[in-house]
Amino acid sequence: MNIVLISSAGRCGIYEYSQILMEGFRSLGHQVRYIGVRRHDNKDLAKCVKLVNRDDDMVIFEYEPGIFWLGGLIRAMAWLRLRRRARILLSIHEIGLEKYPETHLIQRYLARPVPQSWLLAVGDLLFATANVTLRFWMLRMGLLAMGLLPHGVVVHSPKAAENVRMAVGNPQKVKYIPHVIKKLDGDRNNLRQQLGLPLDCFAFIIPGFLFRRKRIIEVIDQLPEHTELWIVGTESDLEVGYLAEIQAYLAQSDKREQVRLIQDYERMELYLRAADVAVFYYADGYQSAAASLAVGAGKPCVFSNISAFSDLKEAGLVVNTPLELHRAMVSIQDPRVYQPLQGAAYRLRDRLSPHNIASDYLDW
Repeated sequence: MNIVLISSAGRCGIYEYSQILMEGFRSLGHQVRYIGVRRHDNKDLAKCVKLVNRDDDMVIFEYEPGIFWLGGLIRAMAWLRLRRRARILLSIHEIGLEKYPETHLIQRYLARPVPQSWLLAVGDLLFATANVTLRFWMLRMGLLAMGLLPHGVVVHSPKAAENVRMAVGNPQKVKYIPHVIKKLDGDRNNLRQQLGLPLDCFAFIIPGFLFRRKRIIEVIDQLPEHTELWIVGTESDLEVGYLAEIQAYLAQSDKREQVRLIQDYERMELYLRAADVAVFYYADGYQSAAASLAVGAGKPCVFSNISAFSDLKEAGLVVNTPLELHRAMVSIQDPRVYQPLQGAAYRLRDRLSPHNIASDYLDW
């Protein structure tokens, strides 16, 4: 089978996810190639879909609203289905009303102050009503088309499975497939020597993009004595300023000597392999590519109690509060706690391997 994956051309978790998934398709004997699209560039997307050949059997869009504008995605899927007669699979990583500009426009209208002149107020109300109605119609029709055009829809988290109902009315069209897990091996001490890290400390790691929902400052607050925390990744252009907040907090924190702020996204996987435990104290989320990588490295984890980690929680301790977080970071250092969790991580990475997840994509 000839398979084409279309998603982000930039550095993001979904790009890395797609590369891992491609290895799964290849292990099954299929031909697969990747087409990267510049973020929110409808013209580039229109050019890229024309690279799909008539002998390609399946086109998979790995979708998140931060990659494709809704209108551009609809036109691309319509062209592929009507002109290329391609079988289309829409793999949705995140979907929610708050992710679409039409929602924000409607909210801005609701929050606008009322003009002092009653005549201006009535005129403004009439204009706003017409614009809100138009935007509402465009968004609802867009979501409807997004659900109708693909032959199948894949979701990767309970939250996406719940939210996708605003676009797909037929539950038989939706399939839940957990995030793929890439196997990451490597000797911990050799890697630490290579990276210039101490051999004799117990190291926690927070990998990936720096988002406020990861509550990194709260994790620093609860860091146990005689341990280190490695914050490895890069600042997201969607949350500029959070890196400066972390740096400012560390400058006045008595735990600053225990924390390494490492802006090295390209070598994040090496740091994961060299760490002991990964911490994902997220406030919210759909699923986490970084958490899947941590499990792929055989690392026990500390998870916040949200549905984003439901597929991985057997490989970690689940916490609700900062106090529980601190206690978990202490107890997980005990080999009697650590080793069973590590065994669970190894089992999970076999169960959710690229080979098995790629099979689920094709087993419709």
